[in-house]
Amino acid sequence: MAALPQPEYCRAQQNCLAHHALEHSAAAVLLADSAGSILHANASACSLLGYSREELRTLKLEQLLPELQQLPVEPDARCETVCQHHDGRRLAVELLLRRAVIEGATYQFAFLRDISERKRLEEQLREARRMETIGRLVAGVSHDFNNLLTAILIYGGLLSSHLPGESPLRRQVEHINVAAERGRSLVAQLVALGGRRAFEPTRLSLNEVVERMHDMLSRLVGEHVLLETSHEEGLATVWADRTQMEQVLVNLAVNARDAMPKGGVLRIATSNFELDEVAAQQYPELPPGKYVRLTVSDSGCGMDEHTRAHALEPFFTTKPAGRGTGLGLSTVHQIVRQSRGQITLRGASGQGTRVEVLLPAVEGEPEQIGRAKRDEQLSGAGTVLVVEDDELVRRSLNDILAGKGYRVLQARNTREAELVGRTHEGAIDLVLTDLVLPGLSGPELVEKLRADRPGMQVLYISGYREDDDRVRRLVDAGKAFFPKPFTASAIAEKVHQILAAEPRLPGAGRKDAGHLRSGRRTLT
Repeated sequence: MAALPQPEYCRAQQNCLAHHALEHSAAAVLLADSAGSILHANASACSLLGYSREELRTLKLEQLLPELQQLPVEPDARCETVCQHHDGRRLAVELLLRRAVIEGATYQFAFLRDISERKRLEEQLREARRMETIGRLVAGVSHDFNNLLTAILIYGGLLSSHLPGESPLRRQVEHINVAAERGRSLVAQLVALGGRRAFEPTRLSLNEVVERMHDMLSRLVGEHVLLETSHEEGLATVWADRTQMEQVLVNLAVNARDAMPKGGVLRIATSNFELDEVAAQQYPELPPGKYVRLTVSDSGCGMDEHTRAHALEPFFTTKPAGRGTGLGLSTVHQIVRQSRGQITLRGASGQGTRVEVLLPAVEGEPEQIGRAKRDEQLSGAGTVLVVEDDELVRRSLNDILAGKGYRVLQARNTREAELVGRTHEGAIDLVLTDLVLPGLSGPELVEKLRADRPGMQVLYISGYREDDDRVRRLVDAGKAFFPKPFTASAIAEKVHQILAAEPRLPGAGRKDAGHLRSGRRTLT
């Protein structure tokens, strides 16, 4: 049966309902003719694109959808593309373009849905996965790389200490030391970026951190850059990770140096800062209160607006390929946020850069950072058992400790270490052992050795970044731990600190030392 013709009022009612549905649809809808001239736009389209209806009727679809010409000529075409906002922004949208012939005329219906937020979340997910991949990569290579850096830093330090100050070779060795320090800094950046390093905050004085880092920063920036530091007396205490704060200074100093290839001035300053209601408008991430401000400024090439907008993003760099990783400022940003602070970049192209770091002030006195002792103050006496499976590290530890006056016993693995523990006739004052060893772990080895030598001191070292939980448990239990890579003076100072802290403990020698059988050997 043929359909009965509908009364005129029914068609009018349907048209009215259709228009009402179109006008109140959550999707942005544009109606255009065959040439693409826009005939009508609903309220959602005006809201999405930032135009009024009158303005939209003066435009064509291709002006709003730059990639429209690339779509296939089909009745329906669906894709993800971009549309042009009235203010110049390009918005990510999902587009359904439907072509229809109505009463002999061709029309185009463009249905747009804003997917900018979805794209942002997808990008964050990709970034998180990339960081996870980096974390796994760093965990896999950091151990071996840190072992290599440890040997380089130790031997570089030994060479420097044996060369007279006027020797031309001393300058060359210093370049080796600086390169190794930069390698250590790069590994630390990757580790921090991959989230593989435990956050170990303590009460700090940034004045002491800056003072302690002064000599190293001077070497990093080179002789063509003048390093000036100033600090406010009575600086408040902050709650932050000491190693991370040192990393912040290194990264900012290296960035400043690279911005001054022909030389310049690098200024590092600390000051107390009161963030009141008015000043808080410039620091939207921070509540009003008392803060400590660390300012690092340079007289270099500065940053344009685009560079400042992206400078804190991971892997963003303006340096040529092979000259920069794009990790420096992003690592600083992550560290500062973890410490509940905020980093701000100021300056303009050709006018230098001023980096401000604000960290919340806390009550209480800072934990004192020990001043580095002179080389002659690090000498000591006693017997140290070094248990390390990496030959380069083991030999370098032997050379530095033997040079400081210690008798050094060496073991490549837990089996050899146990043999030394059983056969060495004298006392073993300290066992310096890697945390991760073939066979037993470092703590398991120490437990066995202390069965016969209960008074023996212990220092754990490790270059693995997967051991944060184990390290934290050791530190919480009062055990001494030193992360790789380290310099010759740093490990010598740590050993000196442990053995000089108290009188020699009883029980470092074997319980049955008077009844050793002959024929046993000591590994040296």
